[in-house]
Amino acid sequence: MCLPEEFLKLRRVNEQDCETLWNWVNDPAVRSASFFSDLISWEEHVKWFTNKLDLTNCYYFIALNNHDKPIGQIRFDVNNQLQAEVDISINIQERGKGYASHLIKLAVEHLFAHTLVKSINAFIKSDNQASIKSFQKAGFRYIGIEEIREKYFALHYIAIKNNE
Repeated sequence: MCLPEEFLKLRRVNEQDCETLWNWVNDPAVRSASFFSDLISWEEHVKWFTNKLDLTNCYYFIALNNHDKPIGQIRFDVNNQLQAEVDISINIQERGKGYASHLIKLAVEHLFAHTLVKSINAFIKSDNQASIKSFQKAGFRYIGIEEIREKYFALHYIAIKNNE
């Protein structure tokens, strides 16, 4: 049996991924883990997605298995201080197989190797134990509780380039 890290690979998101990503983002478990739990309309998603594709500070990837089947997505939004905020989700049929921590680790290594990003922040709901475990397993460390968008409180995990 192959382990997830032995065959996961990344490719950049493209226009053809719009509908797949819309379906994934509206999965009930994804909405529940999000700080904004409302369903996202197709129109809202297309507008948001098109904007993300045009941004130079957004690094957006699809994770593929050894059959080139999309199993999840990971996105990094980078600010002017060379800090990124990460967003990840795994396709419902692929959850529980160990992909998340390997996808996080692979994408973080890629981002650090190919950009000037110095740190990556993950903001996670305290009841999202699967994400907490995945980020910890991928090497992120807990640094405290943060208020998000003046409305939500999240556990703040961070990965720092070369552990500087």
